[in-house]
Amino acid sequence: MSLSYNMDGFELVIAAGVSDEKLGKRRWTQVAASYLGWACSELEPLAGLRAVLDCFLRGRLASGEPGIVLGTEHDGLLVTVRQKEKVQFLQVCRVARGNTEAERYLSYFEASRLTIVVSKALQALAPKTIWGADTSLAPPQTKG
Repeated sequence: MSLSYNMDGFELVIAAGVSDEKLGKRRWTQVAASYLGWACSELEPLAGLRAVLDCFLRGRLASGEPGIVLGTEHDGLLVTVRQKEKVQFLQVCRVARGNTEAERYLSYFEASRLTIVVSKALQALAPKTIWGADTSLAPPQTKG
């Protein structure tokens, strides 16, 4: 099973399956995510991106100086709130080697849609599940 998403600069591929091994079946999940070319397949960057999107949608993201979301100000994603004709947008810049390589302006609708996708990626980062014979929960032996 796989799920893929590629829109607004966010790319996500989630692949899941079950492998049959000698000791039992093992379920596996792989998550590959990037935003404007910045790899964010781990919990920390995805959680940071989700937090920024939530703050923007709730009107709690401070405008002004760009805030660092992922990485550093010389290599990462910088986020700030911009306003044009009384409409606020979330500006996301991909900075590499101190230069802006890519830039996106997200409306509230686009930020909401991206929040759902990032949440799905976070959900897929579940711990590994192992199926097989578990002797630790075996019923006690009775002599009869």
